[in-house]
Amino acid sequence: MRAKKAEVKRLQARLEAVGVRVEAAAERYNGARWKLGQIRARLVVNQRELNKAIAELHLSERILADRVEALYRHPDPTLVEILVSSGSLTDAVSTVDGLERAGMQDARVVTNTKRLRDKTIRVRQELTRNREAAKVEVANAAAERERVQAILAERQQLLSSARSDLRQAIEEEAARQREAALAAARGRQVAAASGYTPYNGPLPSGAGNAEAVRIMMKFQGVPYVWGGETPSGFDCSGLATYAYRQIGKDVPHYTYAIWEKFPQVPFDQLQVGDMVFFHALGHMGIYIGNGMMIHAPHTGDVVRVAPLADRMDGYVGAVRP
Repeated sequence: MRAKKAEVKRLQARLEAVGVRVEAAAERYNGARWKLGQIRARLVVNQRELNKAIAELHLSERILADRVEALYRHPDPTLVEILVSSGSLTDAVSTVDGLERAGMQDARVVTNTKRLRDKTIRVRQELTRNREAAKVEVANAAAERERVQAILAERQQLLSSARSDLRQAIEEEAARQREAALAAARGRQVAAASGYTPYNGPLPSGAGNAEAVRIMMKFQGVPYVWGGETPSGFDCSGLATYAYRQIGKDVPHYTYAIWEKFPQVPFDQLQVGDMVFFHALGHMGIYIGNGMMIHAPHTGDVVRVAPLADRMDGYVGAVRP
């Protein structure tokens, strides 16, 4: 019996190691999708800017063309012609002043036309760069998807090659964890398992992060799904994205982007709702107080509460949205 338990433990450790690799690849996939979203947003802005610049350029070109045609049909008089045709020196000076002002206006039209032409060239070049970058991120996402699927196939092979009694023990343990998570979600074990008491008072001024945690706690028992950010399945960053969206906070579905976006929090100042990161930002959870966090661990597992101490060997830091 002891030998079997040791075998089960070894198999679980190998499956968890594969799960860590899946999660790292899943976050790279999330990163490619996030970057693609950022590029597409820039494409929309740049296209709008280009359309505006083109419209302004066409208007400026029409004004310039009209002025050139007018000068061709009715060229400005020479200084001698002005002096001869003017009734007085004062009238001649006024005519010259008017021609100078017209010349200055012509110069502004020419300068503006050149500026708008340069702008359309610059924006078109930026659009081209962004379109190329978008193609790269689409390819990156596809590559990471294939990598995740390959690792999952490796995991399945590992399970398939194990003895049936070991597989059954693994499945029974997974079922036990799911039941524990679901029971906690129903409120029977939350206090005992994590020390977390659902927040029922008025929200703290400004933040509201405790409410996001309360939302996450409802999804204990939901399976880990790489790339997932819906109640049908979450990955680690997808859980945070979904819950914080419900309280009006934009948390990217990508650990690296989350880490860069929000202020870092010292470990001794952690508060409920802070996001904690591990293993070179390959995994994250959400702190719920009393040394506990809620997270979507890895493939084959479910959203559940766990001690923060379980991951401290790979702890990177925390941020606060």
